[in-house]
Amino acid sequence: MSKHFKLVLPDEGTEVYMPRDTQTWGYRYGPTIQCNNGIAEAWFASPGDCFEADWFTYRRSEDGGKSWSDEKVVMAPTPDSMDWYSVCDPAIFKYGEYYYMGYTSTVFADGGGVGNNGFVGRSKSPTGPFEKWTGDGWGERRVVNGKTCHWIGKPAPIIYFDENWRDWGAGEFSFVVKDDVLYIYYTWITHTSDGELSNSTRVATADITREDWPATIVDRGVASWRPTAGNDSYDVVFCEDLQKFISLSTCKRFSENSMLAVHESEDGLRFKKINEIKVNTSYMCHNCGISGDYHHHIKSGDLMLLGYAYGNKWGKWATRIHRYDFMAMDEDFYSEDALSNISRESLLWKREEKPAKTYLTMVKPHFLRLHIGESATPEFVFYNVCYEKEPAKSVSFSNYDDTVISIIDGVVTGLTEGYTFVDVSQDGFWCQILVYVHKADVIFDDPNKKVVDVVPMKKKYTPSLSGKEVKQIRGMATYSDCSRKEVCEAVDGVVYKNLNPEIITINENGLVYPTGIVGLAKVIVMCGGKSFEVEVEIKE
Repeated sequence: MSKHFKLVLPDEGTEVYMPRDTQTWGYRYGPTIQCNNGIAEAWFASPGDCFEADWFTYRRSEDGGKSWSDEKVVMAPTPDSMDWYSVCDPAIFKYGEYYYMGYTSTVFADGGGVGNNGFVGRSKSPTGPFEKWTGDGWGERRVVNGKTCHWIGKPAPIIYFDENWRDWGAGEFSFVVKDDVLYIYYTWITHTSDGELSNSTRVATADITREDWPATIVDRGVASWRPTAGNDSYDVVFCEDLQKFISLSTCKRFSENSMLAVHESEDGLRFKKINEIKVNTSYMCHNCGISGDYHHHIKSGDLMLLGYAYGNKWGKWATRIHRYDFMAMDEDFYSEDALSNISRESLLWKREEKPAKTYLTMVKPHFLRLHIGESATPEFVFYNVCYEKEPAKSVSFSNYDDTVISIIDGVVTGLTEGYTFVDVSQDGFWCQILVYVHKADVIFDDPNKKVVDVVPMKKKYTPSLSGKEVKQIRGMATYSDCSRKEVCEAVDGVVYKNLNPEIITINENGLVYPTGIVGLAKVIVMCGGKSFEVEVEIKE
């Protein structure tokens, strides 16, 4: 009989983060953890500067998770891009010379964290900078007067949520590499055509041997349907001893009866619950992560850690790390649901006398718009571990296109129409800002702006009759004031012309409903006098 995985938590673990006693809120949740040769590295979702919702911090342990280095922000959103609002839910793996970091973000910032997509960046260092997948490559390079500028680039989703943007969407990645195949796990939360909430972990695969592996992603369907009553996102590892894929999530998250849930899979495509672990865990836990090696594998004898956030006040959460082990069991299910977790008070840590700096950034909105000949002096600040800020007064500028702008004594002047990224550094800290230069007739933030272009977010949608998906046709509009917005609703001025009403209906907000006939439909999308065409192929 096949053996099954049993998670073992030998003790109560240790706290690696608590908000300081001067903070009204704070967190480091959803850790992604790598353990190699006894060294542990961990990345956490932390608050941003309130304009950007979340940043990623990094810490390292050389004693098996007993003590950790000071943290440092290693990834942030790219200004004025598809991920400008946040980088959230970190997921790391390493293949070849690159660390790959998956993350969640959205352009629909006013919706309260909905309409999410999944993105990825890569770096040769665990602390970045991470060049982001832009749809046709990694980052952006520009040769200027014989020198090469190398920038993070504006990211494109590798998993795009093509249903109602008012639902949570897609994200919360986990990655496993096995036999040169990359398994990509992600959350997909939406509503079906009959109004039911649909909460699943989906799986896709890609050819990790190719540098452009995001271009090879193939959808493999639903890995597991998650009960809507608090089953969290999956973090997946491959157990070499049992030759099985193992996922960890929290169950009954944010509740007094919360626990860890373990699922198992023979092929990495379909999962079944096998453990409910409650003893030694903290109540009110959520957003967990389980360690693996560079490819997210585990085996007997490895250093193995898991972590999660917990606490009974929203946004004021501790982070706890446990050493874990596993054993092979004969039974196909083991539960501690009837046992007790630990009702642990979150005791705030005392603020350090001199809290360590963690990040250098430009004050919001983290980019500049100038007219040709116009100048501005951007302001920069340091953040520390308590998210207190202080001015950065001696920054250095580099890695920019000096045919587009000049920078003299901190003053940025527009020279020619175009854009450039700029590296900004001080005292070992770094960030990258974006500067646009426009002609004099461009009116920024123009209330009477006009649409100058609109392009499809997807050219083809493929809903199925059996899946009850409700796809939403959206476009990216560019306006005369040089702003951009993802548009789909009548309030945005979008109008849909359905060329095949016998196959689909489409409402004023771009939501597509099959009539029950398999076939190919075409839709013309119009916005501000501009238009594009997409296909909708209805499958069984």
